[in-house]
Amino acid sequence: MGPRLVRIRQLTQAFLRSHELRGSTLHLVYDPGVQEELAQVVELERSCCAFLEFRLTSDADAVRLDITGPEQNAASARWLFSQFLPAAEAESPSGSGCGCKR
Repeated sequence: MGPRLVRIRQLTQAFLRSHELRGSTLHLVYDPGVQEELAQVVELERSCCAFLEFRLTSDADAVRLDITGPEQNAASARWLFSQFLPAAEAESPSGSGCGCKR
């Protein structure tokens, strides 16, 4: 497991409050105060997976990250986003769903 994937899993385990997959978009809600670290992860993911769209927002109550994949991949979105899901729900326990070797 590469260092970026380890970092994402650590953030998920420690700070993820909720998640919802709708179509080709994964909506994630994290504890407040983790925006700076998530912003760093998003920048790394953008360089690795340019076909994904990332939207990071926050307020006093939470940090929200929406990740949208290509519409034609909606059926495989859970696999594509597996590294951002809690381990019990991820379909791809080894490696990143996007295909970059991290």
